[in-house]
Amino acid sequence: MNFIAPIDGDVLFSIADGKPHENGIVVMVSVSAPNGRKITINGVSAIEKDGIYTADIYLDGYRNAIEAVDSESMEMETIYVYWFKNGYKTYRMGVDDVIRCFQNIYEHREEYTSIFDDPYLKLFYELHQKYNTFVHMHIYYETDDKKFNLSMFPDKYKDEFRANSDWLKFTFHARADNPESPYKFASYELVMKEGRDVEREILRFAGKEVMDHVTSQHFGDSNLWATRAFRNLGFKCIDGYFIFDDDGNPYVSYYLNKEQTTHAASRDFWVDNKEDIIFVKDDIVIDQVSLDKIDDYMEKISSEKNHCFHYLLIHEQYFYEDYFNYEPDYKERVFAAVDWCHRNGYKPVSMSSIIFEER
Repeated sequence: MNFIAPIDGDVLFSIADGKPHENGIVVMVSVSAPNGRKITINGVSAIEKDGIYTADIYLDGYRNAIEAVDSESMEMETIYVYWFKNGYKTYRMGVDDVIRCFQNIYEHREEYTSIFDDPYLKLFYELHQKYNTFVHMHIYYETDDKKFNLSMFPDKYKDEFRANSDWLKFTFHARADNPESPYKFASYELVMKEGRDVEREILRFAGKEVMDHVTSQHFGDSNLWATRAFRNLGFKCIDGYFIFDDDGNPYVSYYLNKEQTTHAASRDFWVDNKEDIIFVKDDIVIDQVSLDKIDDYMEKISSEKNHCFHYLLIHEQYFYEDYFNYEPDYKERVFAAVDWCHRNGYKPVSMSSIIFEER
């Protein structure tokens, strides 16, 4: 017997994956097996058609076992799937490659009385004020020229960081912008060291309140041991593109193989149960979509099957005039993507509020 849908690690959403029922959802489960067998799925007798067995089952837990049993041979297969009951039609904003706003505040530390005196952080403050958007920034330890690192950042703004920690988070991304794909061949020990360097400074100047168990890894293609280091740093959820390079190999897909990458690309979330890692798919990289195309792009991705959570991503460097790919309409692009979500009934959330089990 083999599960066809859902498969192990799938994350389910009401309406997108089943029918809401009381305090849970009813999901149709399909299993392939030889013809003429008597198969039950979570105790429900499955209906067969051409070797495909289906049954509608009720799920109401965060983590749910689905068990298929051949009542004659007693063969049994079990998978574990998840129900993110508060995730339907939600979105969040992620920001990668963040360091320059910290450098700017450091350079203006004698005149800036607020972190939002910085133009970049002010942009997202205004976004939050208008749409109540939750913003999660993934930060470097230092600039490429090594003229600035987080240990230089003052702690005078710590209370303000804490005061805004309900909507503004900061977590480890990489040591610096270069090299590309820094953790593709990295050791477990290297990732742990670089992650702890960033974590130490965030705790010092902003407090534990701004941290989270979700992050984004620079280039998202670490080997298994390096990814395990991210997990052991406390990051249970990481994002990726889950695409393929010109040679047909998984790209921005961590250690996942081709089959896993293809499947993760088709879902909002997928969980590697063996490694206890939640993968979330980036839906739009805002700096890669022109302002006049954002509405159409958002319409397209929202129409895809089983798609009900939007991960909006942008990179910091495109905001600055001295960057070779500077985008003068950077702010407008950010607001356009969020405005589309607002107009189409998507609710702003912090990732942690929907993906982790309520206690």
